[in-house]
Parts: sequence; structure tokens; C-alpha cells
Amino acid sequence: MSKPQIGVVVPTYNSSATLAWTLCALRSQRDVTLEIVVADSGSEDGTLDICKSWNVRSIYVPPGNMYCAVNTGLRQMDADWFTYLNSDDLVYPHSYSRLLTLGERKQVSLVYGDSDFVDYEGRFLFAVKSPRPSRISGLLRHSIVGFAQPAAIFRARAFQELGGFDEQYRHIADYDFFFRLIHSGHPLAKLEQPT
Repeated sequence: MSKPQIGVVVPTYNSSATLAWTLCALRSQRDVTLEIVVADSGSEDGTLDICKSWNVRSIYVPPGNMYCAVNTGLRQMDADWFTYLNSDDLVYPHSYSRLLTLGERKQVSLVYGDSDFVDYEGRFLFAVKSPRPSRISGLLRHSIVGFAQPAAIFRARAFQELGGFDEQYRHIADYDFFFRLIHSGHPLAKLEQPT
């Protein structure tokens, strides 16, 4: 088996209403190898049955902090790039391959793109265009990430260097992680929408 190129953690707790949709989106990724781990915190609603039906590995992480689940899952992976995807998020079929290709070509530590928002039935609501990389640092200094976390991947070595997501935070550890990554000198790039 070849080394996975992107490791993706899906943190869950009673996520059966949306998890199959998320796993379908991950299994539909093209031109990239994924390692997927569901980091579950004691679901009692059929979440783990969905993992079995999609043949996705699940691990137990005690409840209380989503970022602990993400860290635990990512630390078990052997991939060059990491990300996490919430159990009600989707990615387009070429999203990860395009992000990874740009990251390797530009030799950066973080690659992000634009985002589309959909409702519970998958109907398009609106798009969010992320700013160019030169603006991200300033936005972070004003407590704005500037891009949606599900639209980003980052190098495993940067995750390891920074010690992962800071588990003292319950809601903003992704903001803190991206702030530390960018302000410690790691380069980043933005993936433009396909023409």
C-alpha cells in the first residue's frame, strides 16, 4: 500500500444524520490518496455503523474537546499533508488533489481555497471568496482567519512542529493554529477557482 498523501480526520459525536454524506465526499476524491480516520467521542446514534458501512477506521476519543479528537487522529497518520473535516462538511471531488498539487509546486506549508455553503439538502446558498495570501496575516491579527478551515490543508511537519491544535481552546483552536503557523514564517498559497 502506498503512503497516503493526505490524512483526514473527521471528529464525530452522534453524527449519523450527516456523516454518510461527508464520507461519500471523501471517498469520491480523485487523483489523490487519502487516509481517513473518524475520531468518535462515544456516539450512540449509528455513527459507528456508518463508518463500518463505508469501511472507514474509527477510534474512540473521550468527549469534551473536538480538537483533542482531531489531534489524536492526525497523530496516528503517516501522510505528508493533513486536514480535518467536520461530519457535516463536503469537499468537491478534485479539491484535495488540486490543493496538494499547488502546495507541492509552491513548496508551502498551508494551502487554502474558496468555499461554498449549502443547506441540509445540499442546495447552494452562497460562496465565500478568500483573500489573497498577503492579506491573511493582517486578518489573523484582527481575529479573522480569512478562509474556511474545511477548504485548507497543511503539511504534517508544520502540525508536528507546532504541537498540533491547542486543546486549551474549545472553539478557536483552528484560528490559533493557523495564526501560529503563519506568524512563525510558514509560507502559504491560495488555490484559485477553476476557470
